[in-house]
Amino acid sequence: MPSEHNATPAGFSLVELMISLTLIMILTLALLTSFTFIARGDQSLANYGEMNAQARKLLERIGQDLRTATDVTNFTATSLTITVPTNTAGTTSQDVIWSYDSVSRTVSRHDTTGTTQYAKDVEIFSFFYFNSANPSVETTSLVEVKQVQLRLRMLRLVASSITSEYVISSQFTMRAKSTAH
Repeated sequence: MPSEHNATPAGFSLVELMISLTLIMILTLALLTSFTFIARGDQSLANYGEMNAQARKLLERIGQDLRTATDVTNFTATSLTITVPTNTAGTTSQDVIWSYDSVSRTVSRHDTTGTTQYAKDVEIFSFFYFNSANPSVETTSLVEVKQVQLRLRMLRLVASSITSEYVISSQFTMRAKSTAH
């Protein structure tokens, strides 16, 4: 009669259990790393899309203002004050100020109705001014300003990874502004 002591033991040995747990931990770590990588990539993509939309909206609005501007009353590397008509006949106008605030890292438009923020997380911003006689040489004269270009860089940090949007605009020509004063 065969002995029942020779039957295979039920359960795992300690070594088998340790190997199984180690493999499960490695797989779990790989899954968590993949999840973190995907989540960070998703957030970076969302940031890039939002910054791109802000840049487009900013360029559209500043382009509209510059094309209709009748005068430049003040300008610096980070601020531009222009006179813009408030009606289609051009009989009334308002001063519009475009400015960059390096402390809050925002670009805003100020007019008689209030202030609108067009871009945030702006690391670098500057205006460049040109005249119509030589559009490749910058001007420092209020009278000569006929074209404006801007440079903008937005940065966002996502889990120690930087998402950035860098924009250099084409030159906007102020069609309604006279250069003869």
